[in-house]
Amino acid sequence: MKNTVLRLSIAFGALWVATPTVHSASDGVYPLTENSWGNPEFKKRFLGSYGFDMEINPKITSEEAELLETVAEFMNTDPSESIRLLEEALTPETSAAIIYTIGSLYLQEGELDKAIEHYRRAIERFPNFFRAYQNIGYALVQKGDYVEAKPMLVEAIEIGGGNGTLYGLLGYCFLNTGDASFALDSYRQALLFQPESNDWLLGKLNSLLDTGLVQEAIGMLNDMIEKNPANANFWMMQANAYMGEGEYGKAIANLELLDRMGEDSSRSLALLGDLLLNENLPQLAVERYRKAAGFSDLEASKLIRMAEGLGARSAYSEAIELVDELESGGATISPEEELMILNLKAEASIALGRVDEAARILESIVAQDPLNGKALISLGDYYRSKEDLENAMIQYERASKVKGFESKGLVALARVEVTLRDYASAVSRLKRANALDPKEYLEDYIRRLEAVLRSS
Repeated sequence: MKNTVLRLSIAFGALWVATPTVHSASDGVYPLTENSWGNPEFKKRFLGSYGFDMEINPKITSEEAELLETVAEFMNTDPSESIRLLEEALTPETSAAIIYTIGSLYLQEGELDKAIEHYRRAIERFPNFFRAYQNIGYALVQKGDYVEAKPMLVEAIEIGGGNGTLYGLLGYCFLNTGDASFALDSYRQALLFQPESNDWLLGKLNSLLDTGLVQEAIGMLNDMIEKNPANANFWMMQANAYMGEGEYGKAIANLELLDRMGEDSSRSLALLGDLLLNENLPQLAVERYRKAAGFSDLEASKLIRMAEGLGARSAYSEAIELVDELESGGATISPEEELMILNLKAEASIALGRVDEAARILESIVAQDPLNGKALISLGDYYRSKEDLENAMIQYERASKVKGFESKGLVALARVEVTLRDYASAVSRLKRANALDPKEYLEDYIRRLEAVLRSS
């Protein structure tokens, strides 16, 4: 997902939940601390003397309370032993609370499947078990099983009235399953309970963007930036939102500000370079690209793409400078990336009139990649410019057998044959090219050549 990843480091007591963010007790959710299992308040809740709602949480017997009190002494230090003792005490009459507790201990140990199994068993014994539905939802989210998590979270909300965490995780599930509108509704509810939660704020932002409510997202980001102007992620998100609305000047302003704040990154600089390039400012773009290249996390392929972008704007000198900087920097370049560089250098050499240099590069490309249709066509063009029609046709013929270049190769061959006044063969090749990739100009070309044939 394009939104933030929730790190759900969750550990649970029998009827008590810790969540990723610190919440107030009024939310019905309590933060986990290192000494939770030995905390008197926790033990009080754990043993059942906490005034639970009998309709949504099961009652435990005095014997079970005594067992839990014994086990609670080392739940934090030795959860596996706690699980063993509780499982040994299981009988057909054991309450859902004990089974739930075993599930929670498994969840604390990261054994999600076993935790889910025990929560399901607890629900079988006590169908309205609010916290079992809540925790199974959490466990399924941790597994990334968002489809299965949704009905569990919904059931918990319907039984227990909901809280910020439940609504937030439900939004997270909806967003991950492509239901952005439902995600937005859920995140709005979550933020009523937990208005300062970054997880839910970012989730709401992504929901707004996914539902096309970009201006509302931009306004929301204005508020978030005002509260936390040093958060580079907010500035980046707003820049992307501006781009979605076609407000490229505002996006550039955001990214320039990040640069001046010293909060830039390879990602922000690369994006700024792209935007400046689209504004036909290649010199300014290449400055940002070079700065982006100074970050160790910038992949060689991304820098090559930047150089290709410069080439697409006919800024070939700048493109080659950027590539030269990459090569001189000692970066590890894969064979595929080497071919990308060679293609760019060949294109630049042709554009700058250095055709012999381009030919040497093209020969190198074809030697490494005999099925490089683009290089074969360009090499054919070079030989044709030198009036070496025989070698030109060899390259075009090879290109015509490369997938995706069949039509281009055939058209190039036909043009050589027109030069040689072999009109019949040219027409035949053009008809094959047009059958593969119909074009109006090809039909017109065929008609003109057929007219020449009829008149000869």
